[in-house]
Parts: sequence; structure tokens; C-alpha cells
Amino acid sequence: MNHILFFLLVSVLLFFPGCDSSTLLIEINQSPFELIEHAAIHMQDGTGMMVNADTVMPGPHLDPDSIEHRRIDVTLQPMGSGYGGYIHFGPDVTGNILVCVDATVSMSVTNRSVQGDKSLVIERIFTEQEIADSLKTALIKSAVIFEAQSGGNIIAFEPDDQQVIHVVIEEVVHEHDE
Repeated sequence: MNHILFFLLVSVLLFFPGCDSSTLLIEINQSPFELIEHAAIHMQDGTGMMVNADTVMPGPHLDPDSIEHRRIDVTLQPMGSGYGGYIHFGPDVTGNILVCVDATVSMSVTNRSVQGDKSLVIERIFTEQEIADSLKTALIKSAVIFEAQSGGNIIAFEPDDQQVIHVVIEEVVHEHDE
């Protein structure tokens, strides 16, 4: 069944390229590696938006509609032994979220709501080697899946040696206009 869904997705991408047209609606509900492969398309398509991370939480707010199916070019700030920072999105985004990065930077996630800050569990971490072995791509070097909750979902990028990273944030299950 997954092979049929993958064939359908590839066919749609070949005949209806880009995510901006609304000629066909399909539901993306695939294996994590197929989702990472989908995110790699957005990583390379060049339609990024620029954002400067902040050194304190929550960081700049990213409107969920503005980041959907887009690469985010994040400028990290000097922090301790490298560059790091915070960005956040929400408040009404819930469910499993995939965050893909073109660097091997470590990430953590916090939810900020009226009840206070709460660390969220990263359900799955994908390493550069796993991604390269499964997808044969170097566009994405690290990825995580976590369950976003109502309120601000804050992504912390731990200090790294890269000052600019490229990020794609995708819902794990979403409807996709092709």
C-alpha cells in the first residue's frame, strides 16, 4: 500500500510540480523517511524566508501559514561555544511535527502556554547517516519529530559552528495541494 501511495505522490509531483497550485489535494501519511524526502524538495527549491534566531526564549514568532512547505533560512546568534538560538511557532499548531535541518545541529523543543514552559519529548531523532543511507541525499543532515501542543512551540538550536542553517517544518500528516 505504501508503494502505491509513494507512486501516486511521485506521479503528482511530476505532473503537478510545486506546492502552490490547488489543482489536486492528497494526504501525506507516509513513513518518516518519505516525509524527510518530501521536506528535501522544499529544502532545495529556494523559496526560503529569512529569520534571525534569538538568544532567549521564545525567539521570533513564525506564522504557521508563512512556513508551510517552505525553507526557513535561520541566522543563529553567538552563544557560548558556537552559534545557536530560538524560534517559535503556534499557538494553534498541534500534532506531530517534523523539523529538518541542513546541519547536524542538536535541537530541543519547549511548549509555552498559560500553564508555563514544558519540555516536549522528541519522539524520533534522525541522524545524518540514517538520512543519507535511506535517501541518498545530503540536503538534510538532521531531523526530529515531536508532538506540538497548543501555545508557542519553541525550537532551540544548540550551539554549533554554522551561523546560518536551513530548516523545513512540516506536519507529519497533512493535506498537500499539488
